[in-house]
Amino acid sequence: MTTQLRSLAVWKWGLLLLLWCGCLYGVLRVTEIPGDWGHWICGPWGCGPKLQALVACHGFWLVLLAPPTIIFCAALPTRQVRLIGTLLAGWGAAAVLIVTLIQGWTWLPVALHPIYFGQRVLFCIATTVEIPIVQFVCIGLLLRYLAKSRDRREAAEGDRANELEA
Repeated sequence: MTTQLRSLAVWKWGLLLLLWCGCLYGVLRVTEIPGDWGHWICGPWGCGPKLQALVACHGFWLVLLAPPTIIFCAALPTRQVRLIGTLLAGWGAAAVLIVTLIQGWTWLPVALHPIYFGQRVLFCIATTVEIPIVQFVCIGLLLRYLAKSRDRREAAEGDRANELEA
């Protein structure tokens, strides 16, 4: 009987892996959607890549990081989930600060329009698809929120258990 259960588990994980790879492939295919999605990422320095490409790259990082996030939430204790969330959000915030400092040091002194500094920083963050800056911040905050809601749920269950004992 245990070999049947193992075989079923292997099939289940194999199908989940296949689904995950299909989602990764599918999100990269967003680049092939025809049409002009707009030029909101442009500025006085010119325009960036097509919006479809940015959506595909950022979506790829989200799909890639989703399974570890789910596994961390399900398997780890609340304290570790909170710690991982804090680390990820902190890394993302540090990367935003580093991008801001680099742009302030390199772009701002030669900028013809320094009033666009904030837009330039956002442009650099949005087009830096090699490092999942935005995704780290989002996933880190999500993990912290889930840890906090788990704490509340456990506290409420503890209160109910105390009321039943009394």
